[in-house]
Amino acid sequence: MNKLLKINILALIILLPFASQAQEKIEFFDINEAWQGSLSIGVNSFWGDVNDYTNKILPTTPFQSSFYQQRCFVLGGFFGKRLTSYWNINIEFKLSNLAGKNYKTAMQFYSHMNNEIVFTTTVDILELCKVYSPWSLYPRIGVGVYGFKSRVWNTQTGVTINAYPVRVTGTETANPTSPTHMQYAFAIPFGVGVGYRILPELNIFFETSMTWVNSDYLDAYSSSSRKFEGVWTSSIGVSYQFDFPVIRSHATKGGYNAYDPALKKDNTEAEYKRMQEKSSVIHKPVKSHSKSAVKTKKAKRKQFSM
Repeated sequence: MNKLLKINILALIILLPFASQAQEKIEFFDINEAWQGSLSIGVNSFWGDVNDYTNKILPTTPFQSSFYQQRCFVLGGFFGKRLTSYWNINIEFKLSNLAGKNYKTAMQFYSHMNNEIVFTTTVDILELCKVYSPWSLYPRIGVGVYGFKSRVWNTQTGVTINAYPVRVTGTETANPTSPTHMQYAFAIPFGVGVGYRILPELNIFFETSMTWVNSDYLDAYSSSSRKFEGVWTSSIGVSYQFDFPVIRSHATKGGYNAYDPALKKDNTEAEYKRMQEKSSVIHKPVKSHSKSAVKTKKAKRKQFSM
């Protein structure tokens, strides 16, 4: 029993500093310096008509061959502001290619240089629940546009089935072989993320989210089987918090700020001009200390003394 008591006391002594530190509120940033920017890199997968659907719940899993074959790198980033300690708003961008393959129908598609521009908002659940920690857990949702241009073909024959978008000129005799321009569609990204603040201004994070695209031609193929098309993206990145430098107005030649309210015009300037006129050459001041005035005073005193 004594041995068990000693072990409990020792464990209490060891854990007490950590428990007391957990109760303290840790501020990881200054709310007045809450601008932030980030860069991230990740991979994506397609959810739509031309895809491998051996798994019915998630787009793809590591147990499917398409998880490794139909993947494209994603370059992303955002610029935004922390409105409160737990609420952020950002403008985000992503740039990537997109690919998918349906083994049952022998169809495959490819999109080149797709881009996503969205406004998003995140809420740190831990900070909102007053769990002060360098970790953060947040949902993210937004609204914006997704740009794409895609081509789909038959993997057995190599013949192009369709391309989208294309400019219709009225002289087409066959299916288009390649897209002619970028098509933009309404998009809604939603997902979750987790971050860890290694420095007061530096944070690393991992995010996974789906971007729903309001178009059935993201894979250049339209069908009634899959009306929901989107892009699943998982990425890791780093964000940096900063503040813009204070921009001060330029000074005038005399060294005074022209916009300083303390130097606004009042009656001091007019009063100074009146005093200057009184002390001019024509109108000598009443009490002048010039040599001529001193000599005049002495002469008058001598005259009265006589």
